[in-house]
Amino acid sequence: MILRIISFILFILTLLSAFGGRINPTYVMLPSALTLALPYLAIATAVVSLAWFCAGRWITAAIGVAVLVAAWKPVSTAIPLHFQSEPTHKERTFKLLTYNILHGWDQEDPEMKAGNRSFQYVLDADADLVGLQELVDINDTGEVPRQEGTLRDSLLRKYPYRAGTTACDLKVLSKYPVKLIKEYPTFSHYEVKMPWGKLNWINTHLSSFNLTDEERKVMKEVVSVKDTEAGLKEMKGSIRGKLKDGFSRRAERAAAIRELADRISGPLVVSGDFNDVPESYAYRTIRGNDLGDAYAETSFGPLITYNRHGFLFHLDQILYRDKFMKALKVEKGSLKSSDHYPLLSEFEWIAK
Repeated sequence: MILRIISFILFILTLLSAFGGRINPTYVMLPSALTLALPYLAIATAVVSLAWFCAGRWITAAIGVAVLVAAWKPVSTAIPLHFQSEPTHKERTFKLLTYNILHGWDQEDPEMKAGNRSFQYVLDADADLVGLQELVDINDTGEVPRQEGTLRDSLLRKYPYRAGTTACDLKVLSKYPVKLIKEYPTFSHYEVKMPWGKLNWINTHLSSFNLTDEERKVMKEVVSVKDTEAGLKEMKGSIRGKLKDGFSRRAERAAAIRELADRISGPLVVSGDFNDVPESYAYRTIRGNDLGDAYAETSFGPLITYNRHGFLFHLDQILYRDKFMKALKVEKGSLKSSDHYPLLSEFEWIAK
């Protein structure tokens, strides 16, 4: 009986996490917090349902399966079951890299004995378009350590077109002519003159929670499945306030990004550090009804793009207007110099 009760609690939490992104966190915060744990809760529900099936408890197993079926659309975004594809016209493909580069610092090698591994990765990735977050001035050696002259010169040669001012921590590097249209709080809008037409590009870095190490331990419990209920009970006081503030600020800026996207016609990419997961309120607001998710459409299984504090979350996103482009693949780099992994995507331009 106790195991069944625990299973039913798990099923309920899974449903709440799957549809929590439909509720504005400004008014109710808890569903948004649960959405962070969606991949883990969904996988746990699948495993528990299978266990009940093997034990011959058909009704309990069926309830678990029904939960997964009901939540399939959001679950399949967080845990996609797709594969990368080949382009129809190779000559119309381009690669886009999004990377929260942490000012070029190296959390694994603070003394930078191996040089600037983050910018070396950018150079080696050879993307056509590079969207960087947490970078104020690429030429400032005080901000970007160990960016040796040869590395910087190689980057500038490969990417002769750059955009972004020192008033903002968002920068883009491009092999094609790029123009900064406007910088907003937490996101910037650019136009890129691609060989096949104009691409509008929104590079974003939405607000984080600003949690302390102790508060992060509580958040780790929320996504550990077995400690989810205990973690939720501890989410009070300063933690609850910071979570609500973070979710609310992202919701506000997401609405501004969506408003901008609605004013843009034609090819569009929205990429960067959302500091929020697929199916969150901010993610759903930005994506709307006209943007595809490059990772969800080309990949298999859940993704983790943040690598510190045990926060195993998919915080970096690449959304695009899919009637003008086709996503072919998204690859996560393994470099841990920054607290975010780089994401390298490939698209085929299909707009006429």
